[in-house]
Amino acid sequence: MRGRRAVAEIQLARETAEEVARRLFHVVEVPEAASRTAARHLVEADLRGVETHGLVRLPLYVNRIRAGYLNAKAEPEIVEDGPATAVVDGHHGLGQVNGDFAMRLAVEKAREIGVGAVAVRNSSHFGAAASYAILAADSGCLGLATTNSAPLLAPVGGLERRVGNNPLAIAAPSGEGFPVVLDIAMSAVAAWRIRMATERGEKIPPDWAFDKRGEPTTDAYAAFQGGGLLRPLGDHKGVGLALMMDVLSGILSGGGFGTGVRRLDQPGYLNTSHFFLAINISRFMEPETFTARMSELAREFYNTPTREGVEKVLLPGELEARIQARRMKHGIPYRLQIYEPILELAGELGVKLPIPLADLQEGARRT
Repeated sequence: MRGRRAVAEIQLARETAEEVARRLFHVVEVPEAASRTAARHLVEADLRGVETHGLVRLPLYVNRIRAGYLNAKAEPEIVEDGPATAVVDGHHGLGQVNGDFAMRLAVEKAREIGVGAVAVRNSSHFGAAASYAILAADSGCLGLATTNSAPLLAPVGGLERRVGNNPLAIAAPSGEGFPVVLDIAMSAVAAWRIRMATERGEKIPPDWAFDKRGEPTTDAYAAFQGGGLLRPLGDHKGVGLALMMDVLSGILSGGGFGTGVRRLDQPGYLNTSHFFLAINISRFMEPETFTARMSELAREFYNTPTREGVEKVLLPGELEARIQARRMKHGIPYRLQIYEPILELAGELGVKLPIPLADLQEGARRT
């Protein structure tokens, strides 16, 4: 950071972090309501400790809008509508806006009918899938969210990318003070972690990816930008699950699928598709009965004997819930590698950021 005192890490309150995103979205003409929705989902990922899907993505989104690869003013449109189902056209707008709209629509249908299933086409990267599943769980439903993505996996034994690592999130209310949430990509590790390793010049574990010859590699560049392949989660199981997530999102929505979906670093619209499912628990049993049964399941889970050095086992989503509680109280830590590109983009666009980022901006102007 030329002329600016580098700070290894800063702490931002949730509201401040969201304001950072809103201001940068505003300057590229994203409407206020859409800015707030996208900002909320980005910062929620950071709150839960999933920094690969938080504000680290903000400069990329803003620059894709500037390049014409992301429609800032798009509004999700229901193009097929039934009592329990719908298809939404996202018109190549922000994935967080389309995802939020679609899951809320699924929840609304679940309240009316008992179940709501909504597919989305012509969208973009929607961030952390858990965010939408949790939205449903917080509304008294079981929630499922999935999306397709640009190909990063090959069929087992193959040497070319044919399917994305298409994540799946499922969330359920519980009596434990947090929803039980599973959020997994169908690769051994999230693609962004390999990309970040490339930028830092770091090696990756040999069980994360293959090079373009199909051999295990520790070279992050060879695995990602160099035409390599991500290792599927459970090998053939991960590839099969990824393919079926593409069926739910890409095929069913009438949108992009397979090799028709682009990467975030490629020009043009992404052609991403999503799928959301909400199941109204009250159509099966009283919500209180459900949470009591969830608590019983949790007790069985917690009563598992542990290996030496392990204090206790955790439910899916429990670690993230703990991180969220801590960060709501003390703020979200943002490393230099995350906030520096945001500062640089804000300077380029003439956007004044809120304190404490404003102090760093001011320091840069004085030097």
